Amino acid sequence: MSYGTVHRYMSSHPLRNPDTLTRHPERSEGNYLAATQQTFHANVIQHYQALLTAVRREPARQGLDGSFSSMTAFLLGLDAGSSWRMLTGFQEWLVVRLGRGHDLTWPLLVRHLTPGGWTHPLTKQADAAAVITLHRLLRDFFTIRERSDSLARIFLDYQSWMVTQDWFQLDAAEPAPGS
Repeated sequence: MSYGTVHRYMSSHPLRNPDTLTRHPERSEGNYLAATQQTFHANVIQHYQALLTAVRREPARQGLDGSFSSMTAFLLGLDAGSSWRMLTGFQEWLVVRLGRGHDLTWPLLVRHLTPGGWTHPLTKQADAAAVITLHRLLRDFFTIRERSDSLARIFLDYQSWMVTQDWFQLDAAEPAPGS
């Protein structure tokens, strides 16, 4: 997948205007712009779900070989084309699901969540299982993201998880020099 292909795809994509990604349901009544943005956001999520379903069914049609690495590269390109907004909260959501791995990227978290756990290098069976797991996790994530308070809930859950970790101690922080 070349940069040019992703750029052409994303240049006509509905996410070109990042201001439309924010939903404010409490302000939508009587506010045409907010109501329009809510509808637009839901449509964008549905667009991504439809695209990823098509990619899952026929990866070669999108120029992919069906491997975990090609699917990851494709998703990273889509995310980059949306100004890194398509997968906002995905890593944090995965960390809470796994219960560890705050220092890992989402592709590694997906591999840890794959049945059979982490395997390196990927065997043919482990690669297929990782792709299936990735699609399942994306489906679940986008279903959650359709809700109006989804990102706030994801980050609140992540924060709640973090404060339970031994390594996360706000009280133990040393005062900055000169303060």
